[in-house]
Amino acid sequence: MHKNLISLVVLFLTIAVCSCSRGYRNDVEESDRVVHLSLDDVEVFADLIGNQQDYDSLFQHPFMAFLQELHRDYGMRITLYTYEHLRNGDGRDTLLEDMPLKYKNDFRKASDWLRIGYHSSRAKFDSLVSVSDFRDSYNNVNGAIAQFADSSMIASTLRFHYFFAPDSLLNALTGIKTLLCADDCNRLSYNLTTSEAMTVAERGWISKNEISYRRTDLRVDDNFRVIGDLKRIENVDTLVVFTHEWKLWHSPENYNHRSLAGKIKVRTWESINKGLFKETVKWLKEAGYKFSFLE
Repeated sequence: MHKNLISLVVLFLTIAVCSCSRGYRNDVEESDRVVHLSLDDVEVFADLIGNQQDYDSLFQHPFMAFLQELHRDYGMRITLYTYEHLRNGDGRDTLLEDMPLKYKNDFRKASDWLRIGYHSSRAKFDSLVSVSDFRDSYNNVNGAIAQFADSSMIASTLRFHYFFAPDSLLNALTGIKTLLCADDCNRLSYNLTTSEAMTVAERGWISKNEISYRRTDLRVDDNFRVIGDLKRIENVDTLVVFTHEWKLWHSPENYNHRSLAGKIKVRTWESINKGLFKETVKWLKEAGYKFSFLE
């Protein structure tokens, strides 16, 4: 019964989203406009590690298959921002470096449309992290990506957890070309001053210490007005759009501890947000945006 309920809700909301998204600009054949698309808080790697016996290839995983579908259908390029320590639901951490090598060729084949980047050491935010721990975590994540995927897939355009990285932390890192700032103009990002943050909010970007700081324009999370929001900013030549992985896909370990009502709620909102995200990618493609890593 709950499956039928989910199907009805998803059908209704999909119709609503599609109705709102009519009127795409179909006259754009070539454009200099680009969009950077990304997911925060990515922990799918914990499932690929802990249940690797269930997946003969990377894209047998339902969430990775969803991303591959969006690339195949709309040419999507996307960056996944992840942690060094991944939650696995039993109180212990799984390390990103534990990713098996069995998916390496699949990752390499996806290197034209997929990047993986550092987000934080772990999901729990720590503003008191030491410089050495932050640097080591950053390097460990990049080293793991090079091992289980390919060094060419290490993202140089990053969005750190809670937009946090003062000078003391940033100065310890290498390889960063762009930092994606908050989508809230009242929120300070990284080592920017209030004046610099306002410039980013108003102009879209600034350059500081050989790093480009770029405004995040839109988050898709639970946003039923996302197509309307996109239309209001479609004159922007560089867009930064993101959502969170946990809005699109549940961690099996954490999900299995929920009640039936909780599982229905999670599944319903996953389906809704996947529909919203798919419509976003489709609109960006049809509006003439080119998907870019901003490298």
